[in-house]
Amino acid sequence: MNKISFLVISTTLKETLVILKDKKNKIYKKTLTGKKSGNYLSVAVKEVMEKAKLSIKSIEDFGVDIGPGSFTGIRVAISTLQGLLINDPDKEVYSFFSSDILYFSAIKNSVLKEKKVSVLKKARENAAYVTLYEKGEMIFGPEMVFDNSLNKIIGDSVLINEEAGYFKQRCNLKNEIEIINIDEKVVFEVVKKSKKVKIKDLKPLYLQKPIAVENYEKNKNKI
Repeated sequence: MNKISFLVISTTLKETLVILKDKKNKIYKKTLTGKKSGNYLSVAVKEVMEKAKLSIKSIEDFGVDIGPGSFTGIRVAISTLQGLLINDPDKEVYSFFSSDILYFSAIKNSVLKEKKVSVLKKARENAAYVTLYEKGEMIFGPEMVFDNSLNKIIGDSVLINEEAGYFKQRCNLKNEIEIINIDEKVVFEVVKKSKKVKIKDLKPLYLQKPIAVENYEKNKNKI
């Protein structure tokens, strides 16, 4: 990997992650927990840059998580990065799936590399965001799947991510679950391979309508 400074923001992993690599490949990171962690995202970015002694203007590449996960969290991440780059609206940044981070962290130096693997994230009480991988390739998703169709989609794949435990119990799944740790080097490797888009055109991965919108549409149709 070229020696460049690289800032990555993710709000749909277990912990909100701000991670920065400088030109000497030294890594600085800050994690936030809790439902209101997005409120402190800008502060976390500032703290990481101060530790690395870098400014926004001196950082060459940026990456932001567009899902799957909390739509609100994703919008906070995008708006934070757009605010930081407000003077450079045509700057191209990497947009990546957090499920890729989980999968490629899981298969690094692991027998999972040869197995079919599903990343499950809770979308609703009765639905999961599902991304299915096999031999290093995404073969399904990310897509919202209701629990009555989940077993058919994931088959006998190995489940990763702690949220998979919720669906294993709810749907009586027999699949094996692996809990993994995020590999910091993998984060940058995955993001570097993802799609680039102008910061002004950055949008969240949109997999479902908010429940309030669905309820409004249902009530409207009854009239």
